[in-house]
Amino acid sequence: MADLDDLVMAAGETPDKTNLVALTQALKENPFSEATAEKLSVLWEAWENTALSKDMGDFIRFAAERFATDPGALFRKKFCDTARMILPRDLAHNPIMRSLGIRNEHMPVAEIAARLTRLLVLQVGGVIFLPSTARWGAVTAIDAVNGAVGIGPFRGNGGALSTPLDIVLGEAVIFSADEDLKNLMESSTAPVASTRFRDIVGRRAKLPVSDKEMRSMALAGSAKKMTEDAFNAWWNSTAAAQAAAQRRGCEGRNLQEMALLLADEEKKPFAEDEYRAFAAFFTRLKPEIARREVKTLASIIAEMIGRSETAAFKETLAPLTGKAVFWPATPDAVQLDDLVIWGELPAKTLTNLGKATAATFGREYLTALMTHLPLKALNAFGELIDPAALADAVAAQHFCSADVLCWIWKNRKKATPQLLEMLNIETVVRVLGAGNLPKEWGAAMRELRQYLMDNADFQKSLIGRAAGDAKMFTATLCGALFLSAGERQSLLVKLSRVSSLLQDALEGGDANRILSAGIGGKKNAEIKAPAVDEPFFTSVKSHHRLIREFEDLINVQIPENREALKTARAHGDFRENAEFDAAKERRNQLSRRRSELERDLAQIQPIIMSGITVGDQAVIGSEIDLVYSDGEKENCYLLGAWDGDPERRMLSYRTRLGGALLNRRVGETVDLGNRKCTLAAVRALPKELAAELDD
Repeated sequence: MADLDDLVMAAGETPDKTNLVALTQALKENPFSEATAEKLSVLWEAWENTALSKDMGDFIRFAAERFATDPGALFRKKFCDTARMILPRDLAHNPIMRSLGIRNEHMPVAEIAARLTRLLVLQVGGVIFLPSTARWGAVTAIDAVNGAVGIGPFRGNGGALSTPLDIVLGEAVIFSADEDLKNLMESSTAPVASTRFRDIVGRRAKLPVSDKEMRSMALAGSAKKMTEDAFNAWWNSTAAAQAAAQRRGCEGRNLQEMALLLADEEKKPFAEDEYRAFAAFFTRLKPEIARREVKTLASIIAEMIGRSETAAFKETLAPLTGKAVFWPATPDAVQLDDLVIWGELPAKTLTNLGKATAATFGREYLTALMTHLPLKALNAFGELIDPAALADAVAAQHFCSADVLCWIWKNRKKATPQLLEMLNIETVVRVLGAGNLPKEWGAAMRELRQYLMDNADFQKSLIGRAAGDAKMFTATLCGALFLSAGERQSLLVKLSRVSSLLQDALEGGDANRILSAGIGGKKNAEIKAPAVDEPFFTSVKSHHRLIREFEDLINVQIPENREALKTARAHGDFRENAEFDAAKERRNQLSRRRSELERDLAQIQPIIMSGITVGDQAVIGSEIDLVYSDGEKENCYLLGAWDGDPERRMLSYRTRLGGALLNRRVGETVDLGNRKCTLAAVRALPKELAAELDD
């Protein structure tokens, strides 16, 4: 335990990823013993006044799942901060916190952690089963204001109702909506085999499901009409006895059934008649069904590759050419939306699908396709690709993505010189400046951005490939409009540390050019409602106001609060020290506001309102005339995220109405839920208002 003491002490003094990972690896007990819990209490005390980081939050969540005894108020407070940090903004409200039980001193911390995990996987459109009421249903809404979940029927099961979120988080089994679930729900005297029942639950449930919960599900669903003896015989029957009565996978009547049959079959090579049956099925398969059930089709192909001979496999899948969206006819001209499936499948399925692609179309096709695939797919079967061929494919298509760059960097030890040449500042800036990508490509964008901002080896590599041309390097950074002013300043400091040549250029005036680049430089077409990882657009005035607030917070309010805490501590007895309690509460408020401002300022892209050109479309920086269905007329200004002022008819594009109007054309009708309106006219902002916002 002496080693554990040292690890706890190190994590308390320096709560970085290295120390916290080492501590996590040392904590093998589950649940923690009282002695371990007591030693960890030192950590919560050390972190009491420390701003929460992602690594600290990950460790707190790890520990919460393993506490058998109450870890105390300090830990509960940090756990509450962790929950607020990892939950989406629309869920981080007090009713949600109450449903999690975070403020319930009598609820075990491990139960709160389990509830948080359920909340993170609970999504509108998903399917849940509530054991206490033996009820199935589809999630139609998550009401963060009232702490409730709207549940509607799924495949004819259940009716519409609102259920307290507390109940859902306490017991619900949560699934991804899928046609497979009908085999769990629809009652029958001869339900699907129990092995298949368990397999469906295992594949579709978002979290592990106990055998007791599975039995409850079966008794409330597919096995509802069975007698007790029949149910026990069915539940305990062997896989071999059930498989004997089943059809072969190639005889499936639809994609869903084929996938289930293949999953239950013995993994032996296919016979010739099976290949013929598969080929006939794929020939009959309608393109619209192949597109609608693309995940199931991909899983079938991935299941088949391990049991197939290459020549026969290629011939069998030939009818899918043009039907399977993940196999475009011309990879170099494909739309990314058609390749989303490559970012959604499990890693094992992706690996097999990559092998199937190479076996069916050849490695040259797979290489060309790889240049457009998300990083998750590249990591799954990148070893199938010849690095030299990949470099040629990227050069031929004049296209490179953040996913390819991240893959090259991760595999730089075996990459060819041609591939490594792609890791240059021009390509990185151009790639990171791309927008409107499907979310499956977002992981690589975030990762590449992190390399640029924080990875010293990556930064050295970029500077090295600039071949000593510091002017070219800094000129390229001027085009990095995806970075906020604060991020640019941070990046310049880090770059100057790794290159004396670049430091001289920055000190010579290039730094000011980079820091001032991009203000007002966005074109109308680029100013759209941001996705999760895109910048927030706002006026220069609002941006300056937030910067001033942040500077006042750092330079005035936080130091004053720190002194107030010292003074209050000097008064002794904390139990009856109202001044100390008030100072602590003020510290918490300042800490939360600091985190909010740091997050927001890192994402802000200020724009010059007077430079906006307005056509027939509602864009940020335009005046709008609306006519409602009842004849009422309204005039407003569509502005940036922090420019809203209802009294002056200034509407933020981040509001519900602003988001509904953004990018709409004159004459379009907008459904606002309780009423409709028509966009009657759009024009530039009044000069006085534009000048005010640009100040």
